[in-house]
Amino acid sequence: MLQDKRILGRIVNYAELSEDDVVLEVGCGTGNLTRYLLDKCKVVGIESDKDLVQHLKTRFKKEIEDGKFKLIHGDALKVDFPKFNKFVSNIPYRISSPLTFKLFNCDFELAVIMYQREFAERLCYPERFPNKLGIIAKTYCKAELLEMVKPFAFNPKPRVESAIVKILPKPELIVKDRALFEDFIKFLFSRRRKKLGKVIGEWCKLRKVKLNIPNSIKDKRVEEIDFKILAEMIYDLRAS
Repeated sequence: MLQDKRILGRIVNYAELSEDDVVLEVGCGTGNLTRYLLDKCKVVGIESDKDLVQHLKTRFKKEIEDGKFKLIHGDALKVDFPKFNKFVSNIPYRISSPLTFKLFNCDFELAVIMYQREFAERLCYPERFPNKLGIIAKTYCKAELLEMVKPFAFNPKPRVESAIVKILPKPELIVKDRALFEDFIKFLFSRRRKKLGKVIGEWCKLRKVKLNIPNSIKDKRVEEIDFKILAEMIYDLRAS
């Protein structure tokens, strides 16, 4: 659990909270971050562990009775998200990818999320760490890595470093058919050791579409080119 009070305070500050905000927190744990959030606004928490749910009900009994804190016992990947405008969480790292993409399909203003450092770097810097997750994410949002967090900020200490990321639902890559673009990127990365000319040709044949492949990228691999070129190639393409 995150226990460093300075970091807890900075997370709340990054979220720019006001009393009119409703925050969704996934993975409340023992409620350390929840406490800081409740000092600023209303909170809806989702926690899957029944023992922690009982602990939270006891710790925040007054806030629950006052309607300031609503606690949902369930799996965040399975339950329907309630209405919220900001997402602030130290999430379970094992569900980082599916939870993040579930968030992308929600209507929200801002998210501040603690991730494992490796995941955060892939999400925020696909140009430095070429990967399908980071590229696809840019069609949904702008993700900014705010700070690294050392293991000693937690109890017990994890074996990995963490990072705080700010997400704004403002796409940095614009494509007309996002589903087709996602399929395209996933296909290229599934054959990342092959040259792009051949791989894109295979994809076009399978999807029954036509693309003009620049000669400058035909002999390169997907990790060797600017992903913006891929977005430009497929910008006007729609599934038939």
